[in-house]
Amino acid sequence: MRSLTISNLFHYCGLLSTALSLSTQMKFGLNVRKKAQPRPMFSRRNQLGQDDDDDEQEDEQQQQNQQNAKKQHRAIVNQQLGQSTKVTKKVAEQHAKALEEDANIFDYDAVYDDLKEAERLKREAQKGVDTKKPKYIKAFLEAAETRKKDRLMAEEKKIAREREAEGEMYADKEVFMTEAFKKQKEELKRIEEEEKRREEEANKKKKMTSFYRQLLNEKGNERQELEQYLKMHKGSKSKSEAELKEVVDTELAQQARREGKDVMLNDNNEIVDRRQLLGAGLNVRPKFGSLGSLADKGAQERQREYDEYKRKKVEEYEAKRRGGGDQAERERYSREIEKQMMESKAKEREEEERKQKEMAEKAAAKRTTDESAMSARERYLARKKQKLEQTSS
Repeated sequence: MRSLTISNLFHYCGLLSTALSLSTQMKFGLNVRKKAQPRPMFSRRNQLGQDDDDDEQEDEQQQQNQQNAKKQHRAIVNQQLGQSTKVTKKVAEQHAKALEEDANIFDYDAVYDDLKEAERLKREAQKGVDTKKPKYIKAFLEAAETRKKDRLMAEEKKIAREREAEGEMYADKEVFMTEAFKKQKEELKRIEEEEKRREEEANKKKKMTSFYRQLLNEKGNERQELEQYLKMHKGSKSKSEAELKEVVDTELAQQARREGKDVMLNDNNEIVDRRQLLGAGLNVRPKFGSLGSLADKGAQERQREYDEYKRKKVEEYEAKRRGGGDQAERERYSREIEKQMMESKAKEREEEERKQKEMAEKAAAKRTTDESAMSARERYLARKKQKLEQTSS
């Protein structure tokens, strides 16, 4: 009995030591055994048929290098994850701090809509006024009036040169001037003085500082006007948008019903489910000009802006041509007009001389015809008289 107890004790001690040795090898968490590296299917053998020790060492070295590379890659990934976590936390803290200071700090769309709403309302208010006025006829009439004045000035200079060329030839003659001609000369003199004054002012304002100052002042005034306009019409913003949406939904529903689709509207004339507007196949947006494009106001706004830009450019060109032109250009234009007038007068003079020459030639030919007729008559009478004398004798 004693020997059995001692043997059992030794047996228990052996089991305990084995358990302790196993516990030292285990870790907390999931303990998964690593898979053994598979041996190559075809290993190189020497000529004697035995494994080479150098190949085994190379395999062990390769396995060790792979394990080191994996550990290094794992360390780099962990480092990057730690850094990204720190950056994300910092950004989140800054984001939260900004939201505490201003709850609408990241509401960019609302800010942009508020900025553009004033411009849109102003364009809509001016739309009715602009459509009732002609766009280009005013500029055309002003340009025609300017050309007429330039022609009168050129003619006045031509007459002055002719008087200078005549000299004292008609100095003893009396000069008569009508009241209309006096008014015309005064008007031309006033126009010349006004053009000189405008050119002087334009030359003074050619510096870039004054140009940029004027530009900034105009932009500031426009901004103030837009802000005031926005404050005045801010109350009617939601109402106009709701009415526009109601009209668009109603027309879209009518178009869909004409196409055979079943579209439901609520009490506010709004489409309940916009998927009912879709049809089978590819749903392409309609082109500009159809009822489906009423919701897209961007193209219409761009067209209006382009028309407005073109009209402004025409007005600026005509204003520049009227007031800010160069004196040399004006003189060159006057000389061209004067040259054209002189050429036209020379052509008229040549035409008059040619007509007079033709009339003289016709008169000479007629005179020759009369003289030949008279001589022939005289010869006829002489022959007749001679015959009578012969018969009587």
